[in-house]
Amino acid sequence: MDHLQYETKHSRDLKIKSHIFEVALTIMKEIGYDNLTVRKICEVADISTGKFYSLFKSKEELLGFYYVKALESFDDIIKENFTGMDIEEQLITFYINLCDSTAGLGLDFCRNFFNPKNEELNTTIFHNKVIETTNSYLENAIKNGLVISNGRTPFEVSNDLCVITKGVFFDWSANEGRYDMSRFMDGLLRRCLNGIL
Repeated sequence: MDHLQYETKHSRDLKIKSHIFEVALTIMKEIGYDNLTVRKICEVADISTGKFYSLFKSKEELLGFYYVKALESFDDIIKENFTGMDIEEQLITFYINLCDSTAGLGLDFCRNFFNPKNEELNTTIFHNKVIETTNSYLENAIKNGLVISNGRTPFEVSNDLCVITKGVFFDWSANEGRYDMSRFMDGLLRRCLNGIL
């Protein structure tokens, strides 16, 4: 019974966190991250500041909820039927979907989340679902005969692709979102993967 209550509380808190995150994104798109306050988030989300602080330590930590939201989109992307696609197309499709979902969060979000001060982006410290997903695609391709050039491991290639992706997010943000991130990522990955696979 206690376990069931925990899951219910956990899922309820997850729904509230998701609601707060969505509200914060909407406000951020209107007034910008610098003008976003916890008080304003709570007012629009119709929650108390005490409830906010029971779920997030700060508005900066709220940005980190991106990873929880991203996991939802990863699950959707992973469920896509990649049957018949070669490994290059699988990887490109995965990363373009990731670009689309991330760009959809808005320029101000990306500018504030994908910055060097955000320790959550350090893949040597934090578990990274992007690397894990890419690694699984590559390992499956190796089982089917893929040979990665220069003796590189699937993990090394996955890490490289993750770093490239973070670089694209950062560059897109620094350029005020003036180009089509997905189209840029498509060309970049095709050039990179051509030398790896």
